[in-house]
Amino acid sequence: MPLLPDPGSVGRKKASSGTQSLSPAAKRLLRLYHGGSFIFLGLLWLVVGIPSLWALRADIARLLDYFTWTGLRYALFHRPGWPTLGLLLCVSFTMGILIAQSRYELFGLYPVERLMLEQQSRWILSLPVWHPLRRWLVRRLDTQD
Repeated sequence: MPLLPDPGSVGRKKASSGTQSLSPAAKRLLRLYHGGSFIFLGLLWLVVGIPSLWALRADIARLLDYFTWTGLRYALFHRPGWPTLGLLLCVSFTMGILIAQSRYELFGLYPVERLMLEQQSRWILSLPVWHPLRRWLVRRLDTQD
């Protein structure tokens, strides 16, 4: 019978791989990356996804009436074009971002990612005072952390 892991060791692993060891600037930069990825995803769906769905509206209406896998395959792959490629792009970016966010929530940051965030936050803080990234990072650090 396999032995179950000690619950305390799992908690320590999660705590060590999370954001507890990050500086406040690196935590803020991580929040910027996460928010930016979802903003990018929303803009991608607005600019590419909605027009792609609109161009496929006749096929989608037919599939809503008589759904078959063959009809779906025909609508997407046997009549390829920009709408199919745009929809594929939007769905693949959505899945990629959701999988990356799930991995982060479940397992935390890799040490390489933690090091990268620390280096980038130090680089941003070394920028001139008038730089927008530095002003944003320092202003948010003063008010939040």
